Amino acid sequence: MTSARTVHPQPCVDHTRTVDAVAPVSGEHYFREALTLLPVGILMLDERGMMAMVNPQAHHLFGYEREELIGKPVELLVHGLGFQSNAGLWAEPFVIPQSRGRVPLDDLCARRKDGTELRVEIELNPFHFDGANVTLAFVIDKTDRYELRRQREDLAHLTRVSTMGQLASSLAHELNQPLTAILSNVQAAQRFMTADPIDLAELREILNDIVQDDYRASEVIRRIRAVVKKGDLDVIPLDLAAVVRDVVALVHSDAIVRGTRVTLDIDTALPLVRGDRVQLQQVMLNLLLNAFDAMADVPPVDRAVSVTLKSVDNGMVLAAVRDRGHGLTADKLDKIFKPFFTSKPQGLGLGLSISRSIIDMHRGRLWAENNDDRGATFYVALPAGDAMEEDESR
Repeated sequence: MTSARTVHPQPCVDHTRTVDAVAPVSGEHYFREALTLLPVGILMLDERGMMAMVNPQAHHLFGYEREELIGKPVELLVHGLGFQSNAGLWAEPFVIPQSRGRVPLDDLCARRKDGTELRVEIELNPFHFDGANVTLAFVIDKTDRYELRRQREDLAHLTRVSTMGQLASSLAHELNQPLTAILSNVQAAQRFMTADPIDLAELREILNDIVQDDYRASEVIRRIRAVVKKGDLDVIPLDLAAVVRDVVALVHSDAIVRGTRVTLDIDTALPLVRGDRVQLQQVMLNLLLNAFDAMADVPPVDRAVSVTLKSVDNGMVLAAVRDRGHGLTADKLDKIFKPFFTSKPQGLGLGLSISRSIIDMHRGRLWAENNDDRGATFYVALPAGDAMEEDESR
């Protein structure tokens, strides 16, 4: 027999009772929260360029408290940034014109609260938010990258100075020649001045020789200063043939001392390239001196370096430095562009490595090949000015 089951009554649930509701979170709240999580400094700017919001990364980057920035103009932090208003449109961000053109947004100078300066990259994005027209400024600190670039430039400068040190004796000899000639001509002029009557034609010829020798000495000094000077990267349209001719003139005396002939073969209608003159001179100087060194054990009658410059079909200008040395072994072809690799007893092992980084920065290519007969050739391919401008516009 089964016993009767007792059913307990369930408590009555009042479905009409109101449960406490969670207050809705606005889209603005989510937006502001999202901005605080991003790893870069962010400034929200109103139509007048005043800071309406900053995220924690921004006030940590610049050293200000949030309350010190709200309502202040963005120029407090970034000097090269300003705002202008157009009728019917909200504020249009622009970069203040400088003496050499507009400052790019990827290289602006900013200032922290303590007065120290830093290089920053800024991306501006105007949009509508919460019924207002605003601009988001994303600020990226470039201090580490800027310092790395500065150290790279210092290293390149050190290498240039070291390279010029190798030329010191031959350059001193080349400079001594016109100075000695000037002294001799001045002494001759003094003697002619004591004659009676004075031979004015002869004296005029002597003075002309002094002027020409002074020009020769000035050219030697100009070429030395051009290579060893230190400065910021200056990318301009360049006649690569003129750059090469300057370097060949610079090593002229060294080539004579080493018993080496240098020949030039340059296309007459060579397009311009865009680059930094000093850095490209450094590359060509390094390649020529390496070619001289490669033939140190070659009989003087065979010591010859040929430098060619020509246009190639793919919008490039090709420079080639060909020597008649012993060539490069397979393992050297793989290693010669690596830092600190050198086959010279007193070499730093940085010349070719820095040269390749310079050419890479110019969006070109530097490589080496053994010649079919003897020796090796180093090639430098650089984009012609038009080709580089097209690439930059994409």
